[in-house]
Amino acid sequence: MAVSASTGTVRLRPFSLSLAALTYPLLSPPALSSFTGNPVENGTQFNPDFPVTCPFVTGVGATQVNPGSTIDDPEGACEQVIFSGGGFSNFFAMPDYQAAAVTSFLTNHPPPFSGEQFNNSGVARGFPDLSANGANYVVAVAGEFVRVFGTSCSSPVVGSMITLINDARLAAGKGPVGFINPVIYTDKFQAAFHDITTGGNQGCGTPGFTSTEGWDPVTGVGTPNLTALLPLFLELP
Repeated sequence: MAVSASTGTVRLRPFSLSLAALTYPLLSPPALSSFTGNPVENGTQFNPDFPVTCPFVTGVGATQVNPGSTIDDPEGACEQVIFSGGGFSNFFAMPDYQAAAVTSFLTNHPPPFSGEQFNNSGVARGFPDLSANGANYVVAVAGEFVRVFGTSCSSPVVGSMITLINDARLAAGKGPVGFINPVIYTDKFQAAFHDITTGGNQGCGTPGFTSTEGWDPVTGVGTPNLTALLPLFLELP
């Protein structure tokens, strides 16, 4: 079981203190754009949402099959209709499990923004943690089929993968994976993710962060390959 919560707010809520006690993974999509719903006048500051900024939550960004490409071609960060949110928390410190990956991004690909626009302290929680396709889903609404886009699509996809992994672990006599963030950032797990190196989250006509090699504040460590992930999770105690 995995819990996917497609909601967010710029204000901390009392229930945040209980997240660390969850037995199952809690997945949350970032806001669709760094400036979407920004309470700051004129949208001059990036707007990191909660709960995706919480270090005990797995943040899920969105990717797409680029126009003119096929599913066999490399994905890009979602730039159709919506953008994959991402950035750095204004409240939570960078957790140890992502310190090497996020520090590498900040060192090798420093964002061209000032500290007045985002938390550039170098010690803030970065998000998302990983991504999945967030474009061109067909759903039924009021008796009709429509296409939808969003991190609210990609987050449940990751949740379903974790559920399949948990099913396999239970069948092998093991327990559920629990909180996955500490392991997905390890070197051993990197080969099980498709690194996203194109696109960005520049929504609303403003600049944003860009996808790069390795972790980035658009698509995290990349999109999971379930076939490669499953044996790695089965190896864990």
